[in-house]
Amino acid sequence: MDLNLQGHAAIVQGGSKGIGRGIAEALAAEGCDIVLTARNREALEKTAADLAASTGRRVLPYAADTANLVEIPALLDAVRAEFGRLDIIVCNSGGPPPGRMKDLTAEQWSAAAQLLVVSPVSLLRQALPLLEKSPAPRFFVVTSSSSRTPIPGLTLSNVYRPAVVGLVKTLTDEFSGTELCCHSIAPGRFDTDRLGHVIDIQVKETGGTREEVIARMAESIPARRLGEPIEIGHLVAFLSSPLAAYLRGGNWLVDGGLVRAV
Repeated sequence: MDLNLQGHAAIVQGGSKGIGRGIAEALAAEGCDIVLTARNREALEKTAADLAASTGRRVLPYAADTANLVEIPALLDAVRAEFGRLDIIVCNSGGPPPGRMKDLTAEQWSAAAQLLVVSPVSLLRQALPLLEKSPAPRFFVVTSSSSRTPIPGLTLSNVYRPAVVGLVKTLTDEFSGTELCCHSIAPGRFDTDRLGHVIDIQVKETGGTREEVIARMAESIPARRLGEPIEIGHLVAFLSSPLAAYLRGGNWLVDGGLVRAV
């Protein structure tokens, strides 16, 4: 299926690995040029080179910290200079630290709010003059299945991920009558470094092996496996296309059936 994304330009944050890389790979495969951001310059440049070689698209590595709001103007200047347009923004970051409410510091609460809520809002506000010129503008925030149901031990995610769903619903109303479509993406258990950290914690708590922990996780998922980042990428690519213009404000679970909530 041709998604009509040839020549569109996207910003994909946290794109050097994991879910961000999967999204960038899918968009580039559909003909998008990408500005790829991450903090680790070496990993970022390697990923950008790999994607450019495999897809033939322009993939610009731009070292940046998602939570550092001061860096946003320079990032947008780079987009203008490189592509002259912006059609898709994918806000994707690492998750905040795990912990229970009583164990988390005030600084951790503030940092998580900035990373998960304030940063996407700031990027969208400053990118709007460029984004609104697109024939099919899209704004995505990658959240978590904790936006639908709390996950034990992930208090900060359980609080701030649902806030992003509220943000997307609010934006959908505020931009009614325009072409801008906003979505949140809620991954379940994916084979990423972030999940690897959770697995390591469970190994220490249970005394089992990594293989045993992963097998228990897979058993709890109706699909009976962990997800692959490219599977989220395929969804984002479809939602970015003009074919999905009537889909707005969604909180899209990509979880193999993990979340049982109606």
